[in-house]
Amino acid sequence: MTRITIALIALAMVLLFVAYGKGIGVIHGGDPLGHMYWATGALMAALLANFIAIAHLARSERMIRQLRELCEKNGIPFEEP
Repeated sequence: MTRITIALIALAMVLLFVAYGKGIGVIHGGDPLGHMYWATGALMAALLANFIAIAHLARSERMIRQLRELCEKNGIPFEEP
C-alpha cells in the first residue's frame, strides 16, 4: 500500500508540473482545455493517493488494536510509544 501511495504522489507531482507548463502556455495564448485536463488529473491522482493512505492507516490501527488484545490475553506487556 505504501508503494502505491508513493507512486500516486509522484504521478500527481508529474501531472502538476505538466499542468503548470500548460497554464503558462495559456497565459501566452495556449489551449485552456488541455491545462484543465492535466490539472484535473493531478488533483484526482493526489486525492486517490490520500484516500489510499487513509485506508492504510485505518487498517494499521485495526491491526495494532488486535495485537494489543492478543498481548493482553496472553499476559505479554504491550507498551505504546
